[in-house]
Amino acid sequence: MQYIRADANEWIGTGHVMRCLSIAKELRSHQEETVFLTADSYSSELISEHGFPFVCLSSVWNDLEQETEAMIQVIVKEKISRLLIDSYFVTKAYLETIGKYTKIIYIDDLNRFIYPVDFLVNYNFYAEDLRYPFRYREVGLKTKFILGSRYAPLRKEFSSVKRTINREASKILISTGGTDQYNVAGMLLSVLSEQIWFENYDYYIIVGKYNNNREKLKLQWGHRNNVHFLYNITNLADYMKTCDIAITAGGVTTYELCACGIPSIMYTLADNQIDIAKTVSERNLIPWAGDVRKEAGTCMETVVRYVELFSQNYSLRERICNDMQKTVDGNGIMRLAKILLTA
Repeated sequence: MQYIRADANEWIGTGHVMRCLSIAKELRSHQEETVFLTADSYSSELISEHGFPFVCLSSVWNDLEQETEAMIQVIVKEKISRLLIDSYFVTKAYLETIGKYTKIIYIDDLNRFIYPVDFLVNYNFYAEDLRYPFRYREVGLKTKFILGSRYAPLRKEFSSVKRTINREASKILISTGGTDQYNVAGMLLSVLSEQIWFENYDYYIIVGKYNNNREKLKLQWGHRNNVHFLYNITNLADYMKTCDIAITAGGVTTYELCACGIPSIMYTLADNQIDIAKTVSERNLIPWAGDVRKEAGTCMETVVRYVELFSQNYSLRERICNDMQKTVDGNGIMRLAKILLTA
């Protein structure tokens, strides 16, 4: 039995839980069941609708040290031998205490400190540049590392995608994360609608489960025949495979887009997305338009410029597609699950 500690809510979005659900589904295909441990019941519906049980710790999602005793009680009661943790709010003290009772596998995106864990997973593009083994051995830890984009935990539908690049671009996919607290979708539609070529494209907007701008977007843009809102969709990969260009925030979606080979433009709206944005931009995989929190206007203008560039340059889109799929083949979830099963 695998146990996973993760949360989702309107403040941190759904990314942590969603990638853990992908892991849980892959483990299930190997006859290994999973139970989720959550701070509160906010993510219960999301977890349950994917067919997994959860245990509510009745704690605070952004202060994990408060739940230490409750977590230990669950570990002891359920005889948990390994625990996968996906939270940015772990502390050294929390991990050290929990680690006395069970083996810990930690998913790291931030590299904030030396995590006292048994296994550390960082599937980000830049993970192998962070010198994990050297730094951890230097302080006497025997942590094992699972590093690089070949371990990106993507769902099965993103595995070994065969892509055909259309000569003429006509469909644009827009992804703004689970909450879109800055209403980036609204900003993008506003600036795109000002272009003379706006009517030449169909726009597919992914509206996340915790997006508070749903009604505003529908009211302002729902009457446009070429604007399509995608609510709670379960076939995201199909849209990524058929759209010609994507506009996206960072996070797991970046790896999904790479696996599907869809030429993309990235903006950032959280600190943990910046290293990803810098890396994919430096590698000429995905251009970074900027951070909407600091330079929203300039960011939107840059997005428009890249949409025009991609639309007019078939060979550029073809080259980017090939490079993206070489970087992420979509089979990382299988590699990761095999390691977890023997951890």
